[in-house]
Amino acid sequence: MKRKTFSVFLLSATLALAPALAGVVYEIDFTDHEQSPPKSESIEAAVEGRNLKMGIASGGRGKQGEMIFRGDRREMVVVDHEDRTYQVLDEATMKQIAGQVGSAMSQMQEALKNVPEDQRAMVEQMMKQRMPQQAPQKPRSELKKTAERGDKNGYPCVKYEVLRNGHKIRELWVTDWSNVEGGSDVVGSFEEMAEFFKEMMDSIPDFGQGGSSGDPVFEHMKEMGGFPVVTSEFDDDGSLEGESSLRSARRRTLDPAEFEPPSGYKRRQMFPQ
Repeated sequence: MKRKTFSVFLLSATLALAPALAGVVYEIDFTDHEQSPPKSESIEAAVEGRNLKMGIASGGRGKQGEMIFRGDRREMVVVDHEDRTYQVLDEATMKQIAGQVGSAMSQMQEALKNVPEDQRAMVEQMMKQRMPQQAPQKPRSELKKTAERGDKNGYPCVKYEVLRNGHKIRELWVTDWSNVEGGSDVVGSFEEMAEFFKEMMDSIPDFGQGGSSGDPVFEHMKEMGGFPVVTSEFDDDGSLEGESSLRSARRRTLDPAEFEPPSGYKRRQMFPQ
């Protein structure tokens, strides 16, 4: 166990006594163009210190879940409001999953030594179907800064494009952190979350393989050096998949409990054995 009984007690006591914290809240409108008709929701991102929570705001339709990034503990918490459950992914879990894949590969190679050459390909294929699948290697995406500039939602922006294999998979209108409320306070949180997501993509089989791009929208956050006010996602054929737009940014007093799983929710394993 990484946390002893006393540590858990101390953490609980600290949270109970901790004062409310000054944070920043961003409201982001998101439209899913893969649905017909397109579905729009309001996403809320709350940031304080090294912690960040993203979910569907109370004004949105069909609140489903939240993602809480705990930079102070280097872990991500995924909350499912429908099932009233949550899952925790930390660095130890990533190492465990990576180790399981490596061990399975070693066992397969050892077992294949005793298989006749003419049957090896067939047996290897059968064994791969029964073991954890390694995430396919994808070409790295490339961030391209364009000469286009414009005003988006009241923010002066520069247009960036994310390319893979020469195809545009993402378009971002980015404003300098200094133009966004609390920007200098939250830039470290967003960049740290982006690094954590990259670790997940590199460590966990099939993580984030859905969608056309298969990579987190904050992948190039540090390179951009600013906040993406408007982001558009494109499929391989160039069709628009989704679009997000910053609607508001404001200071708000945040309760430390906002960065913890809701009370009464049950923890589930992220990757059941």
